[in-house]
Amino acid sequence: MAGARNLLCARAVEEMRLLFDSFLLFEGARATGAGARRMLYRADPYQIDLQVELSSDQSTLVITGQVLDSRQSVFSGRDVLVVISNLRGQVVLTMADQFGEFHKEIPDSDNLELFFLGLTDHPFTIAVGDPLRRQPEKKRARDVRDSGTRGKGGKKTQ
Repeated sequence: MAGARNLLCARAVEEMRLLFDSFLLFEGARATGAGARRMLYRADPYQIDLQVELSSDQSTLVITGQVLDSRQSVFSGRDVLVVISNLRGQVVLTMADQFGEFHKEIPDSDNLELFFLGLTDHPFTIAVGDPLRRQPEKKRARDVRDSGTRGKGGKKTQ
């Protein structure tokens, strides 16, 4: 019985396969983690075009994407629920519009996971990890900056 339950749980969320990653193409040029990252994922017959970039204030990830069904000549990815998590307790929800497009922001935590509900009887997931592949030195510098400054009495100020 436990084996059947584990098999069912393993099939309940299907991970999408990465077809394209702009950071893999330009690995040397993207070593600083600057710029937007473009990715293309597939789990037949669905395809997800994804772009992740850092907002101008450097504290938020901007996620833009489109859900497509390769079996359809006209768009069929509308009304797909997209759940975005930074794996630090922040979760945001959005729905794909009539063109299958979605756009949302979430606080940056160097980790990103997306779930797509409503495509089939089970959700698809994309585990991106550190979406902008920042170098350890860059992460440490940002962590120090984000820790805030200390005012009088050692209290954190905003």
